[in-house]
Amino acid sequence: MSAPPCDRFRTLFDDHHDGLLSPPVSEEIRVHLAACAGCKEEYGLLVSCIGVIRGLEAPAVPPRALRRIVDTLSESEPLRPDLEGGLETS
Repeated sequence: MSAPPCDRFRTLFDDHHDGLLSPPVSEEIRVHLAACAGCKEEYGLLVSCIGVIRGLEAPAVPPRALRRIVDTLSESEPLRPDLEGGLETS
């Protein structure tokens, strides 16, 4: 079982990877990763998984389905003109 400090760092790995943390917190994580083999391995796996996921091609959304999504989302707001192009009416 991991130690409490490791648990705290592990909850921040995603934000650290995405550059969303303050510089002092990011530095604290870098120092911890240099000293903790378990967290270093887990962070490496996270980075590898993110790389694989980003390399996947997004599935195509059928135009009618996209139209329904946009219509549903825009019920409370007028449709943005930049979203209107290329959408098929139902």
